[in-house]
Amino acid sequence: METQGTARRSLLLVEDDFANGLTLSALLEESGFSVVIAESCAEASRLLNAQPKYDAVLLDSLLGDGDGRSLIPLVRQQVPAARLVLVTGMDGKGPKPAVDAIFQKGRAFAELLSCLRSLLPPEGAPPS
Repeated sequence: METQGTARRSLLLVEDDFANGLTLSALLEESGFSVVIAESCAEASRLLNAQPKYDAVLLDSLLGDGDGRSLIPLVRQQVPAARLVLVTGMDGKGPKPAVDAIFQKGRAFAELLSCLRSLLPPEGAPPS
């Protein structure tokens, strides 16, 4: 798999479904990302408060221990330059959260990878 634009990029994947997280992590790593998985809001909070250096955060909207959207302010505070993608199965109606992109569950991995590549600056370029 091609790693153009993703090599050595660090990504926090917040996903409470073990099988989905494992599969997505493997695909992302094969695409050049370094992936850290958090399986709950609590674990994501702990990781985000531990001096994080993530280029991107993929945040599941519904987690077993809470609403993933509640982590948005913490992500913005702890890693303000990180690109934040909300991954959801919801219909998109209602208030729009302060994220860089919303990705609908069930779409192809290639579309997610394209979304991430469009959000991340080229290697060596300063974040926008």
